Amino acid sequence: CTDDTMFNYNSSACYDDGSCIPFVYGCTNPTAFNYNSDANTDDGSCVPFIYGCTDPTMWNYNSNANTDDGSCIAFAYGCTDPTAFNYDSDANTDDGSCVPFIYGCMDSTACNYDSTANTADGSCTYAATYYDCDDVCLNDADGDGVCDELEIAGCTDSTMLNYDSTATDDDGSCVSLIGC
Repeated sequence: CTDDTMFNYNSSACYDDGSCIPFVYGCTNPTAFNYNSDANTDDGSCVPFIYGCTDPTMWNYNSNANTDDGSCIAFAYGCTDPTAFNYDSDANTDDGSCVPFIYGCMDSTACNYDSTANTADGSCTYAATYYDCDDVCLNDADGDGVCDELEIAGCTDSTMLNYDSTATDDDGSCVSLIGC
């Protein structure tokens, strides 16, 4: 090739044999991302392989990556705060749903039930048997403050011979000391 504008110009050639090859610029490094097998003149444009997720619709998209490595992860919405009550370990994108822990009694039959609680703390208290949460008898037919289920029948008059100090409900069985 006797043409000095060609890639394979030979200054010692005497005649042109038609073998001249024009310059083809590009990356000539076969280990580069943008290697051009047709290039015969390196133009300094070689770019190394940068592996990562190349799909911009994925959670871990890497705008610097030029070679997809199969690591793409789809968006998974949920609470990403590990200190929140509803933390979702599978979520990678916070959706604003995080709720703080609210400790309290969660048993609706307890006297101190807290409808806002989301975490039981063992603080539940219950009414005594036969009483409500205000310590009032559930059943007290005679209104004496002693629950019907706890009434003890007997003589409640202390002036009588058969007075029963444990009796709470007079059953009409009192015997007078007069006439003994």
